[in-house]
Amino acid sequence: MMRYGFVLRTAARQQLAYRGEFVMRAISMVLFMGVFMALWTAVFGVSGRTDLEGYSLTDMVWYLAMTETVALSTSRVFVEIGEAVRAGNLAYTLTRPLSYPFYQLAYSLGNSAPRFLLNLLTAAAVVTVGMGRAAGSLPGLVAFLGMAGLALVLDGLIAVLIGLLAFWIEEVLPAFWIYQKFLFTVGGLFLPLEMFPAWLRRVVRWLPFQFITYAPARAFVDFEPGFVLRAVAGQVAYVALLTGLVTLVWRLARQRMVVHGG
Repeated sequence: MMRYGFVLRTAARQQLAYRGEFVMRAISMVLFMGVFMALWTAVFGVSGRTDLEGYSLTDMVWYLAMTETVALSTSRVFVEIGEAVRAGNLAYTLTRPLSYPFYQLAYSLGNSAPRFLLNLLTAAAVVTVGMGRAAGSLPGLVAFLGMAGLALVLDGLIAVLIGLLAFWIEEVLPAFWIYQKFLFTVGGLFLPLEMFPAWLRRVVRWLPFQFITYAPARAFVDFEPGFVLRAVAGQVAYVALLTGLVTLVWRLARQRMVVHGG
């Protein structure tokens, strides 16, 4: 674990070295939140309602700030894995005294941590100024931070799985696009799940995508101990399931690599 921790810290320091990229990310978050504030102000104004499915205008904008904070901090480690497999460079990394997929997971989390902090601070500043008030509570913020950490672990494991598909398919980007669209829709990135039809909510609650974006944001804007405990239990269960799946897929991938000599 100390070795994986070293990989995580090294990746985080590398991210902090690219200040220009940090500035561009902050500008992107400002633009996104500006659009969302204008959009939902118009929606509430046209509807003439003060809340939608229990979300006020302020709650909705803060919910989107939290989902965007997580979504814009997620992993792209599948790109590196796919390129390493295609180029045949993977063999050089196997000499490290670490499991390759979990090395990539630690590297991914190290990249995500500084981006998450920047996105959170930028989104909070923009929404506080734009809406004129804060939302949530201190317990909600603590729950969000813990659940967002688990969400990034979940996302990292999924990204590693997508990258390992390069052993069977040449290009892994289509698999990522499918995963991304699930986050956009049934993951609750743009709409809380309370606004979905009842039948769809029953299906979505068994999928991992809600635990990456919806659950942490919902815990922030509407803290309920029961909901937080259920959501954390779901996150932990999926982390365990995906960890086992990554281990299995990596074992199969190594056999395929030996067979093909690459």
